[in-house]
Amino acid sequence: MSPLVSMRKRIAFLFLCVSAFLVVLIVRLAVVQLGQGQELAKKAAETHFRGVPVAPKRGNIEDRQGNVLATSVSSETVYAIPAEVRQSGRTAEIAQKLSQVLGKSVDEITQRITKRSALEYVQKRVSPEVAQTVRALNLPGVGITEDSQRYYPNGPLASHIIGFAGIDSQGLEGIELTRDSELKGTPGSVEVEFSANGTELPEANRLYFAPKSGNTVRLTIDKNIQAFAERELQKLMSGQGENMNGQSPKTASILVMDPRTGEMLALATLPSFDPNHYQDFDQATRRNIAIQNGYEPGSTFKIVTLAAALEEKKIKPEEHYFDRGFYTVLGKNVRCWKAGGHGDQTFVQVAENSCNPGFVEMGQRLGIDAFYKYLRDFGFGQKTGIEMSGEALGILANKKRATALDLATMSIGQTNNVTAIQLLSAVAAVANGGTLLKPQLVKEIVSPSGKVVVPFKKEAVRRVISESTSKLEREILEAVVTNGTGRRAFLPGYRVAGKTGTAQKVANGAYIQGDYVASFAAFAPADNPKLAILAVIDGVPFYGGAVAAPVVQAVMLDSLKYLGLKPSLDAPLTPSKPLPGLEFPPVKKAATVPSVLGLPLAQAEKSLTQAGFKVMTEGTGVNVVDQIPHGDATVEAGSTVLLYLGQEAGISALGPWWEEEDEDIEAIKALQGRIPISAVQG
Repeated sequence: MSPLVSMRKRIAFLFLCVSAFLVVLIVRLAVVQLGQGQELAKKAAETHFRGVPVAPKRGNIEDRQGNVLATSVSSETVYAIPAEVRQSGRTAEIAQKLSQVLGKSVDEITQRITKRSALEYVQKRVSPEVAQTVRALNLPGVGITEDSQRYYPNGPLASHIIGFAGIDSQGLEGIELTRDSELKGTPGSVEVEFSANGTELPEANRLYFAPKSGNTVRLTIDKNIQAFAERELQKLMSGQGENMNGQSPKTASILVMDPRTGEMLALATLPSFDPNHYQDFDQATRRNIAIQNGYEPGSTFKIVTLAAALEEKKIKPEEHYFDRGFYTVLGKNVRCWKAGGHGDQTFVQVAENSCNPGFVEMGQRLGIDAFYKYLRDFGFGQKTGIEMSGEALGILANKKRATALDLATMSIGQTNNVTAIQLLSAVAAVANGGTLLKPQLVKEIVSPSGKVVVPFKKEAVRRVISESTSKLEREILEAVVTNGTGRRAFLPGYRVAGKTGTAQKVANGAYIQGDYVASFAAFAPADNPKLAILAVIDGVPFYGGAVAAPVVQAVMLDSLKYLGLKPSLDAPLTPSKPLPGLEFPPVKKAATVPSVLGLPLAQAEKSLTQAGFKVMTEGTGVNVVDQIPHGDATVEAGSTVLLYLGQEAGISALGPWWEEEDEDIEAIKALQGRIPISAVQG
């Protein structure tokens, strides 16, 4: 082979190698540029840009009318970029200056600003003055970012429903927890350009990515009805409740539901807490006992026994039953609350008198299988599904081991353990025509633009009794209030149906004498119920008709008026007949409440006492920021006015009050104030 040919072959081989290398290089460049370009560009941006998070504004929680119950207010947070602090060589100086401004130890701040992290919060939620001072120091690696903190403008009002959020605006309890994903929003950031050695570039680009605010959660709760319920609870807990004689219960709850939809209009529990300062309260005060605690319901449960007996046609309302004062089952006597019994009576009168033997007879006629069917159908022994964490199941006696004696005691509301929300849901089913509904607390979810993204939807669980049975039982329970043991809940001009309940408490396997759970369940108007209310008062030496019925009466009257439901022409003005030996007191005259908004406490108390009213206070401060009832409201003379105290004057904390209607029926116009009725509890 000639030297020329050999040289040409070497050149060709070299050309092929270079070509192959170029092809590989081009392919690799294409892979990097086209296949990995976006990812690499993102990594480069992350290297050159460092982001400081900007917290989103947490969505509001509102009542059904749009009144704000929880909101977020702007605040600022001091942050540090530890890498930049260390690189400045001024760590000790920075820590010393921040210590003086923030009131923290030098060691604590040094630990934070030198921590091995991309970004460290030095102190959250600082005052505007502190934030401005930190900015003026112009310390390397230290800055201020936007933040927000949760504020509950009504303090303890509805605190067990709302819950509270932590320092990082994360929901911890209540609706704040269960709807955290809708409320929290999406964080934003401020991106600043840095060089390869970690220092901020002169004239650096700054990119701002705005945070997205959270959605508004609008509750089914009505702020004013909630306030009515909490007002009555405060009276009870201060010993001012009717027949309390200065004694205070351990706990108490009032629940208000719209039986047509399952919407909760109020869910009040005491003891309570202020979510603005939840850390300052005993953890036990944060327990929502109406949802998380069970109790033996006593005679209020007879509503369920009566419904089952009527539905299964085991009794007829006009049928007679003779009460000897006890009912013997398996050699044991289940006694009536009235010594000697009620004698001959119809089953309507059995309900009016809350006659234990009569209800035991209903249970025995039903039998264990049918009775347990209605227990389950009405939702006992299972969660209602209400949107609250920690809901209790309640406890039902084991059906396989249940005897005729167990059936007897269950028929009158003993043995089984239920929650207040279970019982109210069952009562609402009787009131609404026979359908058990899921109790609900959230009416709708609204976006920051005002669009409803999740509307309310009524959820029917099952039909438990027929329309005809519901109608018949409503009439019987109305007779309980008009003629029987529930007369302390009677409202002139309104048709109220209800049932008293008094359950002894169990300790060490035995019932405690003189320590009761007093309760009252009611709905109105009886012919077309708009409200169902349950009051449960734990730890009183009194019967449900004496303690709980007046509480329900007060909340029911104010709520009916607030909702614009006028007295009815066909509703009685007085109970049909008093119990033997008891007289109903005369109706007290009506009086107009003077407005004391904005006045100092001493002046407000003087004005109200001179007008003949009693005074209760809530909160701390020097001025009256709200009052219940509001100024110019017409109520019974001598009623109690609740004053909310604060530092500023003239700020309404509880919204509008119902107004009297001039066209109300003249015959009952003078009877529209709250009227206490004396009776005894069966």
